[in-house]
Amino acid sequence: MKKISEKQRQRIVKYNIRQRKLQSRNNRTDNMKKERIKFSSKLSLFVPSERNKIIKILKSIPNNTFDSLYLNFIDLETINPLTALHIVHVLDKYKDRNVRFKSRNSKSLIPRAVFKLLKLNKNFGFKDVNKTNFKSSVDNWSMFSGYTSDLPDDMVRHIHDLKKMFKDPTVHFRLVTAISEAINNVIHHAYHDDQYNKWYVLTHIDDRSISVVVSDLGVTIPYTAPVSIMNTLEGTIANAKDIFIGASKDLDSLRKLKDSQLIKYATYLNSTSTKVKGRGQGFDDILNLVKNTNEFPEISRVHTSVLSKYGSYLLESNSDGSFRERSLKKNLEDFTSKIDGTVISWVIQLV
Repeated sequence: MKKISEKQRQRIVKYNIRQRKLQSRNNRTDNMKKERIKFSSKLSLFVPSERNKIIKILKSIPNNTFDSLYLNFIDLETINPLTALHIVHVLDKYKDRNVRFKSRNSKSLIPRAVFKLLKLNKNFGFKDVNKTNFKSSVDNWSMFSGYTSDLPDDMVRHIHDLKKMFKDPTVHFRLVTAISEAINNVIHHAYHDDQYNKWYVLTHIDDRSISVVVSDLGVTIPYTAPVSIMNTLEGTIANAKDIFIGASKDLDSLRKLKDSQLIKYATYLNSTSTKVKGRGQGFDDILNLVKNTNEFPEISRVHTSVLSKYGSYLLESNSDGSFRERSLKKNLEDFTSKIDGTVISWVIQLV
């Protein structure tokens, strides 16, 4: 092979530099043509302005318009676990689309670490960060998924390990029951046989609290609740009319209720449409920890959140046994943008 001269080598170097500059300029031009979406310091489906941005980018995936967006996370400092899991779930559903956003990563370490842990770097076009730089609070995130009510072995071990966090074994039992019931609700209510039918669970643990999030992308609570409410009103529950104040026995009228109102009513249901023995506890098991916080001295507060379609519902308890229920907007108003499926989370804060 003929050896090139120093002059030729310099010419090649200059040519490569020009090509890189040209490519960089073309990339900047392409990015300027894209619709730019800049996120604030908190990525959350609970904040209306941020929710609209998140849903816009998620809707671009099935519509194959994600190439037209440029995402800027530079100011992002925290990521709500419920929001993170919903994003992961939607991206998984459309993984065959080979989704690649043009994005700018956060300057903060925690969101960068979360993106890596949840395997979102590739979708957002981020470079990997060194795991040794992760903060311990981020390392305590664990994610699981499945298609049936049989939990994966690693999830079973993880849930069993949570027992050491509680002095009273009843707390752990109710937490496990809540997780199992949430997954059973997904399997028996959210998905039809011909649908994408995957569920996701995310946990986050630190010294003073444990957070659990359960996500599905099936039919929503506001879609199924009217039939269940009507069946309850026509059933034998003595105080059904007191429970569902303002609810009509007319199915069409029930379907016109706000999504947040329907989610709230769904938490009162003691039965569901499935006929499987051992099923049909609705949200009862999930909310047990919230409504009985005063029975457990080691718990200071339990917070449960539900997002489904346009609606939201929150139930918060205190150690004195009091609790309050509300939507994220006043008077059970709905959001203006909807999510696919349902995401439920609860946070147990320890004394």
